[in-house]
Amino acid sequence: MSLLLPIALVLLALPLGACGLVSTQSVYEGFRTQQRIQDAGAPPGTDALGSYDAYQKERDKAKAAPADPVPAESP
Repeated sequence: MSLLLPIALVLLALPLGACGLVSTQSVYEGFRTQQRIQDAGAPPGTDALGSYDAYQKERDKAKAAPADPVPAESP
């Protein structure tokens, strides 16, 4: 019985370790793959997702840009 408890804990902990393998890049690449599958056979469009590196650069650029101030409402 004492040997079963550590084995059961290891077997329960293994699936949780796989959660660390999911990154924003893997999620983005999954979306790109799904888009390519759905667009197969269709004429090429300009709305195709770019590489993850291009996406990350664009996102960093948007974070660095100052936000437009919201004009105050006049009564």
